[in-house]
Amino acid sequence: MRISTQVFYQRNTESVMSQQTKLSQQNIHLSTQKRVIHGSDDAVAISTIQRLKQDLSVGAQYIKNGEMAETANALEETSLSQVTNILQRTRELLVTSGNDTYNAENREAIAKELEGLREELMGVANTKDGNSQYIFAGYEVDTKPFQQNEFGSIDYYGDGGDRSYKVGAGVLVQGNDSGNAIFTDIAEGNGTFVSEGNINNTGSGVINEASVVDSKKANGFLSEDYTVSVTTPAAGAAPEYSVYGLKETSVTGNANVKISKIDLNDANITNVNPLNTYPESNSEVSIDFVETATAGEFFIQINGQSSSPTTYDANNTQMQEITIDGISVEIDGIPSDGDQYGLSKYIEPTLYTEGQSIEFNGIRTELKGKLDDLDNFTLRQSGKKDVFATMQDTIDTLRMQGEDDVSKAQREMRLDMARHQIDNAMTNVSGIRTSVGARMRTIDNQNESTQDFNLTSQKTLSNMEDLDMASAISEFKMQMSLLEVTQQTFVQMQNLSLFKLL
Repeated sequence: MRISTQVFYQRNTESVMSQQTKLSQQNIHLSTQKRVIHGSDDAVAISTIQRLKQDLSVGAQYIKNGEMAETANALEETSLSQVTNILQRTRELLVTSGNDTYNAENREAIAKELEGLREELMGVANTKDGNSQYIFAGYEVDTKPFQQNEFGSIDYYGDGGDRSYKVGAGVLVQGNDSGNAIFTDIAEGNGTFVSEGNINNTGSGVINEASVVDSKKANGFLSEDYTVSVTTPAAGAAPEYSVYGLKETSVTGNANVKISKIDLNDANITNVNPLNTYPESNSEVSIDFVETATAGEFFIQINGQSSSPTTYDANNTQMQEITIDGISVEIDGIPSDGDQYGLSKYIEPTLYTEGQSIEFNGIRTELKGKLDDLDNFTLRQSGKKDVFATMQDTIDTLRMQGEDDVSKAQREMRLDMARHQIDNAMTNVSGIRTSVGARMRTIDNQNESTQDFNLTSQKTLSNMEDLDMASAISEFKMQMSLLEVTQQTFVQMQNLSLFKLL
């Protein structure tokens, strides 16, 4: 078999090129310090390497998310700390304002300080973060959440959303609380009832906040509003109190209905007054709305006794009082035809003794002070009220005129309810601050967990991917030597010729 010079040349060229390619690949591995760069380097390891890199990338994003969540929660915690200080000072002023020795000038000074605190609280409620976004606006981060309307009250323009950050596999951490949850969704009164005295009372009596002393017994009655009505049976006689409850029986409209007065001395009171006390039969009468031929106008019926020709005009936005045979009802809002309320009697006329507790349906309250005939007190269901309105009500109460006992009694009851509502607001903020602290602990714990996981993954990745530099350098030098030998062989082969032997 004859081998031509051309074949010798081609084979030597290929050998040199092959050695150069191997040397070049080793050079790339050395420069990157990576053992596996392409799938061909280690077909088994490459898939694991890619998964580990993806896990590390996700872990880095979790840590970044955690940093953003921590910043958001830290800013909220700082703001809530300011809110707590403002509410604490407000409560101190409320306690101070109850001092009987304070005159109108003293109360005005407190009212002015409360106005400043209210403005300061609004500023905190409209706090922005580093991106100029409102932190208490829910999802509406570009909308100023708390704004004063033309009537002087504060409206909330945010929503109830809360932004969350994914700080771990399946771990979402809340980054904010809405202003609605912090400032507006506050329980009135003591959280169960709001105690109020009728503005037309002529006595100096006050009613304290009602408390539930038997929850099992009270459960079926907490949806009712209660009226404690005072009657003097005869001139010079000691006053007596009665207790009634008002509940919705069948209501589709949107009206506020309240018993404002019960005159047991009215000649026709038996027409509308329940005959017995609960749970006896005939312990309840109905209050019904019957629409007239004029849209928005209603007759009121109590136990079948009509207010005709007197009507309630829903087109009139003012509170209206309608009296039927000794029972007066205050109404505002828009009722519907056929709306029905139940009026129940729970305590018959009972001789009033100052400081004596009044208990019914698992509920306890107390009257004190001088009571006059037809004085009326209400224990209504606790609703929701924003803290700005509570502060404004306090300011308005402090500016109420009058130094007589009746005026003092009205101020005392209203300030007492305001104090309870500020307490509720402080409790609410305290609970949210606890939640913020728990979220920040979760972020720290998850951050440590992610860093530990990333460290383990990085170590595994390094073992699979990184190059053994000592071994690689040795192989590189060996490959370089092989290339040099190949090149020298190529040169020698080129010199093979019969003519050189002649």
